[in-house]
Amino acid sequence: MTPHQIIFFIIIPMAGGICTILAHRQRKLQRFLGIGFLLANIVTAAAGLCAVAPTGSILVSQMGNWPAPFGISLVLDTLSALMLMMSSIVCLAVFLYCVFQFDDDQQGGFFHPLFHLLILGVQWSFLTGDFFNLFVAFEIMLMASYAMFCVGTTTLQMKHAYKYVLLNLVGSILFVTCAGLLYGQLGTLNMADITRIAMSGQLPDSSVPVIAMLVLVFGGKTAIFPLWFWLPDTYHTLPGAIGGLFAGLLTKVGAYVMIRVFVMIFGSAESITSIVSPLLLGSAAVTMFLGVLGAVSMHSVRRILSIHIISQVGYMLMGIGLAIAAGIAFDSRVMAVAGAIFFIMHNMVVKCCLFLCGGLMHEHAGSDNLQAIGGLLKRAPWLAVLFMIAAMSLAGLPPLSGFFGKWVLLVAGLQSEHYVIVIIAVITSLFTLLSMLKIWSYGFWSPPQGDHVEHPTVRPRTFGGMAGITLLVVMALSMGFGAQHYYQLCETAAKSVVDPTAYVQAVLGEQHTPIKQLSLVETSLEP
Repeated sequence: MTPHQIIFFIIIPMAGGICTILAHRQRKLQRFLGIGFLLANIVTAAAGLCAVAPTGSILVSQMGNWPAPFGISLVLDTLSALMLMMSSIVCLAVFLYCVFQFDDDQQGGFFHPLFHLLILGVQWSFLTGDFFNLFVAFEIMLMASYAMFCVGTTTLQMKHAYKYVLLNLVGSILFVTCAGLLYGQLGTLNMADITRIAMSGQLPDSSVPVIAMLVLVFGGKTAIFPLWFWLPDTYHTLPGAIGGLFAGLLTKVGAYVMIRVFVMIFGSAESITSIVSPLLLGSAAVTMFLGVLGAVSMHSVRRILSIHIISQVGYMLMGIGLAIAAGIAFDSRVMAVAGAIFFIMHNMVVKCCLFLCGGLMHEHAGSDNLQAIGGLLKRAPWLAVLFMIAAMSLAGLPPLSGFFGKWVLLVAGLQSEHYVIVIIAVITSLFTLLSMLKIWSYGFWSPPQGDHVEHPTVRPRTFGGMAGITLLVVMALSMGFGAQHYYQLCETAAKSVVDPTAYVQAVLGEQHTPIKQLSLVETSLEP
């Protein structure tokens, strides 16, 4: 892949949205077009990953040949390539579920164009090299998600959709305000340029509260404590596939941006990290523990899975907080970021898979209330097996993918002597296991009850759902049994984030190598 081919990550989903709009009266054609564009997206993501991951290189495309920081920069490094690869696989799995499981009413209107436009916003967020275009990408992603909230339109769904839209609009206003203040103080919104300024020790003191305010912006989109309250009230009302798509992508985009902003851009600015790191670590601990307690207390499959999104975000936040903690060694910082990246990738796949499993459980039993269903082990044995693999991976049992992500984060926490959050992370993992076994015992193992008992001859359509779930389970297993290879990719990505010198040089040019500001002692020793 050449630098200018990065634009295909934006062109492909945009073309998918346009073509499916033109074919909105031909449902079968929309489905074939959708699968074609999604397969092209996976091939492009694989080509991008192969281009940058082996050597840790960085591809940069300057739109219109305007040099950075004046033009629009699209940057593909190992971190963004990994996110693009995982998100493209998640999107294909969800699409397979939707085209076979959803009825014509649910796929009617502009569902297919909105699906591709949401992918456009997600992929643009992974690639953009400046804050303003990050805001634009966020808005495209969120506007598509607002409309997709209407898929399956129930009274409860629409009631909570207003809360989702309102809170995200407030977050967007706060984001664009912070971007304007940063531009007024620094004269640039280019990420590489701001990184150069931060590494050179030239950040003005007036920028500290603005940057701290970004924790609220991205923390709200990631659903961290205390900004999480919107998520469990909204995601459980969605159809299983849409909930899986949102769970696998939207909060993970927020976690990705937090790594990019607080580790890469401002990670070298002690005035920023001394404030942000304790905030993130404290929020991570509360997010993990209270989130998992809420999940254990629920009796609805989608509610349990929705609240688990929150508790799992805590692990990602833990890695980010450890990476910018005071006094932590470079290798430990790399390990913390690599663990966070590995955990994001694992959670994108597994969390989406569990939501799809929940959707098929509802198809079989007519409900997702654990007190009203049971006996699905005999009714859907393959679904039971796939759910168990994904659930145990989420809980972190070896040798599954969740174990290795948590293990790296725990080791990084022990090396940096943050023992309290390590203990909380272990306890959270045990409660996660308990909540997953609760779904298994009530839904699959308990005596049969529900619609599949009252109407035993009626079998729901499950081909598309099982295809999507199987794809995600295979990916989760590959991350578990091939953990060393995946971790090496995550470590390569983490090194370029913790030491962003190569990123700055790739975007701004060799002449803009950032130099750490010398201390007064070092300056006095110069001749």
